[in-house]
Amino acid sequence: MSKFYSLFTFVITFFLATQFSVAQCDNCIPDTNCSSPDGMPVLCPEQLPDATTGIYYSNTATFFMPQSLIDAGTGIEASLISVTLASLTGVPLGLEIVPDNPDGVYYPSSGEEYGCVTICGTPLVAGEYSVELTVAVLVSAFGFEQTVNESFSLPFTVTQGEQTNGSFSSSALSGCVPLEVQLENTITGPGTTYVWDLGGYGTGMELNMSLTTDNYGTETTWSIIDENGTLVAGGGPYSNAQNNYTANACVGNGCYTLNVYDSYGDGMQYGDVIGNYILTDSQGNTLAEITPGGNFGAHAEHAFCIYFDQPSGCTPTSSNPSVIFDTPGVYQVGLTTTVTQLVMTGLNITSLSGGWSGDVEELFWGNPDPYFNISGGDLDFTSSSYAENETPNFTGLNIPLAYGTEYFVGFFDEDEVTNDDYLGSANFIASAPGEYMINGGGNTAIITITETTAAIFEDTESIVVYGNIDAYLDLDGDGFGDGNYPVDGCDETLESSVAFNGEDCNDSDASIYPGAIGTFLGIDNDCNEVVEDDEELAIEGCMIEDACNYNPEANVENDSCEFESCLGCTDPLATNYDPTALINNQNCLYAYCFGDFNNDGAITVSDLLILLAAFGCSEDCSTDLSGDDIVSVADLLEILAVYGTLCE
Repeated sequence: MSKFYSLFTFVITFFLATQFSVAQCDNCIPDTNCSSPDGMPVLCPEQLPDATTGIYYSNTATFFMPQSLIDAGTGIEASLISVTLASLTGVPLGLEIVPDNPDGVYYPSSGEEYGCVTICGTPLVAGEYSVELTVAVLVSAFGFEQTVNESFSLPFTVTQGEQTNGSFSSSALSGCVPLEVQLENTITGPGTTYVWDLGGYGTGMELNMSLTTDNYGTETTWSIIDENGTLVAGGGPYSNAQNNYTANACVGNGCYTLNVYDSYGDGMQYGDVIGNYILTDSQGNTLAEITPGGNFGAHAEHAFCIYFDQPSGCTPTSSNPSVIFDTPGVYQVGLTTTVTQLVMTGLNITSLSGGWSGDVEELFWGNPDPYFNISGGDLDFTSSSYAENETPNFTGLNIPLAYGTEYFVGFFDEDEVTNDDYLGSANFIASAPGEYMINGGGNTAIITITETTAAIFEDTESIVVYGNIDAYLDLDGDGFGDGNYPVDGCDETLESSVAFNGEDCNDSDASIYPGAIGTFLGIDNDCNEVVEDDEELAIEGCMIEDACNYNPEANVENDSCEFESCLGCTDPLATNYDPTALINNQNCLYAYCFGDFNNDGAITVSDLLILLAAFGCSEDCSTDLSGDDIVSVADLLEILAVYGTLCE
C-alpha cells in the first residue's frame, strides 16, 4: 500500500532540468502561431493539458520573443538582443523541462523570435501547479543596453492516478527460509533520503561521524552519498566557535563517498585553531579522516566501501539495502522517502571591494548600486540592483540550488551612464541548509540557504517467508506436479524441480498438462481424457475450400493449396464449358442468338423480363436490339417478333 504527503501546497522549486526526472524529453518545435495582440512576449498555450500521477507525460510550450517592442507607457521602442532562461519554479516532482536550445539563450534581434520547452516525465505528486519561467532579457534603447528580469506563469494540473507502491521494488515477495531480498527504491536524486523498516530485521552497519570545527564552523558542511548519488547523511554548517559534533548513519553493503566542504576554501584551520573529523564503522575501523594540518582547501573527498557478514542491527538509510529473512513469517517491509530541495533565500553583502568608485555616477551620488549574478549547473540568475548601499541585504530570494553543485557569485555595481563595474566573485558548493560566508575579490557576503521538504512518500510491501511448502515432484519441468509424489518445496536437498500443484496427468512428458496445446500425435495433451481437435493425428493437406486441391479431411495446413489446375468455364450453356473445372475463370463463350439475353438457347419470358428491367437505358445498353442506343418500345417490338424462337 502507499501513502503520500505533499507539503507547502505542492510548490516545489527546481532547475531548468529537474533532478528527479525519469525520462529524456524529445526535442520540441516552436509553434509559430504563438503571438500576443499587443506584440509583447507571451507563453503559449495559456494552460498545459492535465497530467496524471504514474502515467508518462509529454507536451510542449512555446514562447514568443519579438525582435523589438514598444513600451505602452513611454512609447519608447526597445530591441531584444538576447533572452536567457534563468530559472523555473513550480515544476511538478517527476517531470523535467528542457529547452530546444541546450544553453537556454535566444537572440530575437537576430531573427530568433520563437523558442520552446518540452515538459516530460512521470509525475509523482498530484496538485494544482503554476510553473513560473524567469528570463533575463538584454534590451537596447537609444544605444544603451540593460538587463531586465521578466517572468511568465503557466498553470498546470496533475491529477491523482491509481495508488500503487511507487517508492520501491522487491526482488522477491515470497520464498523459502532463508530468503534473501534485494530492495530498490524508484525515487532517486540529490536531496532524496530513505528510512527503511525491514520488518524487525536490522541489516545495516552503523557509521559514526565525529567532527570538531575550527573557529569558523559556518563554513563547514559534510555529506555521505551512495553509489547512486543519493544522500545518506550530512551535517553543517555549524556555529562560529570550536565545538565537537557527532552523527550516526546506518548503511548497507556497498561503496560510498564522504564529502567535506569549506566555503572559505582554507579547510578546517585558521591561525592556531585546527579542526578535525573522523568517520568510523561500528567495529571501530577508520573509514576517512582529515588531512594532517586541516587545510584541505574547499573540498575533501573520501571514497570507502562497506562489506560485512554480520550486521550491527541498525536499519539502513542507504538507498538499496538487502535483507535475509531467516525465520518463517509474514513481514511488512516499509520505506519512507523524503524529497528535499535547497533554496537560496538571501544574500547579505557585508563588505564590497573598492572597484566601484571613480565613475561619474559616484561623483554625484557617492555610493554604489550593487547587484549580483549567481551561476552554476543549469542556473544563471541576475538580481536587481540595490540603490545607494554598499552593504545591501538581498532578501526574499527564491533561487533553487542543486545538492553538491559549485556556484559562482559575481558582484557588480550598476552605472546608468558608464559600463557596470565588475567587482570580483566568490564561489561555494551547495551541500546543506544554513548561513555561509563566502569571500572573493575583496568581497564578503553571507548567503542563506534553506532546505524545504517537497514531498514524503510512505510505501509498504508484504514479504511471505515459508518454513515449508506443500509441493509435488515435477519431473518433466512443465510446471505441473505429480499428485502421487508430495514433497516439501523448501527442502534444499531435492534434486528435481517441484510444482505447487499435483494436477499433471503424465509427469514424464512436458507436452502433457492441463491446458496444453495439442501436438497432433493422437494423445490427450490437455488432460481432459478426450483426444480432440489439435490432439488428433495430423492429416496434412490444403484446408482452403476454394483451392483446386482442397482436402476436407485435413486438420493441418501444409501450404500446398493451388488454384490453377482446376480453372475453366463452369457454365454448361457456354460453348467452351469445361465439366472438369472447379473454379470459373470468367472466360465463358456463348453463341450469338438475337434476343437470347440469358444464353439458354431460346427467346422466352426470361429474356423479355431482362429487357423490361433495362427499359429506358440510354448508354451501353446490352438489351438495345434496335441499335438506337436506347431501350424503348422499338426494342420491345423486336423481341416480341422473335418470341418463342429456338436458337440454332
